[in-house]
Amino acid sequence: MSQLRVAVIGAGHLGKIHARLLSTIEQTDLVAVADPNQFARNEISDLLDVRVVDNYKKMRGSIDAAVVATPTRFHFDVAADLLQAGIHCLIEKPLTDSVADARALVELAEQNNCIVSVGHCEQFNAAIEEARKEIGTAKFVQTARMSGYTFRSTDIGVVQDLMIHDIDLVNSMFPGELVDVRANGLSVFGNNEDIAQARLQFSCGGVANITASRCSFVPERSMQIFGTDSFAKVNLANQSIDLVHIPSWVRNREFDFDSTTLEQQAFIRDNLFSRVLTQQQTEVEPINAILAEQKDWLEAIRFGNQPRVGVEQGKQAVEIAQSVLDAIDAHCWSFNEPQMTGSLPALPPKLAIPDILPHELQKQLRKAA
Repeated sequence: MSQLRVAVIGAGHLGKIHARLLSTIEQTDLVAVADPNQFARNEISDLLDVRVVDNYKKMRGSIDAAVVATPTRFHFDVAADLLQAGIHCLIEKPLTDSVADARALVELAEQNNCIVSVGHCEQFNAAIEEARKEIGTAKFVQTARMSGYTFRSTDIGVVQDLMIHDIDLVNSMFPGELVDVRANGLSVFGNNEDIAQARLQFSCGGVANITASRCSFVPERSMQIFGTDSFAKVNLANQSIDLVHIPSWVRNREFDFDSTTLEQQAFIRDNLFSRVLTQQQTEVEPINAILAEQKDWLEAIRFGNQPRVGVEQGKQAVEIAQSVLDAIDAHCWSFNEPQMTGSLPALPPKLAIPDILPHELQKQLRKAA
């Protein structure tokens, strides 16, 4: 297969990125971009010299593979239709918004011999790849993924929108099964949780604390990994790492810190991160993770390999995300009011137009109503 014919389905924020990057890959023919929204199609036409269509079904028979970048609620129907036609898929994260649908896509991919990759692009982040080489065996992980409210992916909550990136990373670091989930979340703007925190424990003993917010005043994408060989603080946004190496004499308890003299204590205290636990900043060559993800998927199609993030891994992330959502729904916020559970505040029957909006915008909203 010398030239792969590929389409992008969905011309939103991520769809445009996928289309632009695919158009740069050799031995790949970006056949078309599909989106039912005229404005989105116009934006693609302005961005790229590529055919745009209003319905992806018009491309069946003329493509070998497709990127599914639709809103999450459409992932299953679109991907299932493509897989039944024998079309390989790269499906944006999350794979689906339900566990049952995710499991069904695993079966469809196998039945139709299709290569399916899932868009957990942080797996291709150069800083994560470097940190994994240094930490040894991961034991404890803390993550923070924060952003402002972008009005994207509002058909799902922050767990499936943002937290699922870190769920996938943690799941790939800890072998074994998920054995315990504690979580809580809050809705701020919409009908789904916008802030969430989860504690995950795996059968190997590994533990992760994961925090996500899409209404934060400080953007952040970070991960701290405590391993047997090193501690790594990873900035996923700029792909940089701070490493603290644990020497063998500390790791193996060859020195009794409790019996140190005052002079020895002073030396250790003053040189803790220069000569005892050596700290270093590691430079990594930044890469475009989405482009790397695309190339990995396309290579898997050409050579019949499994992509780095296959459909089974994507399904597992959905399963864990659902466990987090179940824990959020079960969380009680008041001892005296056991009915106060979940993430949603009590909403009035009808929401008024907020006075904080500019007067002209208030008038426009009233006309639209």
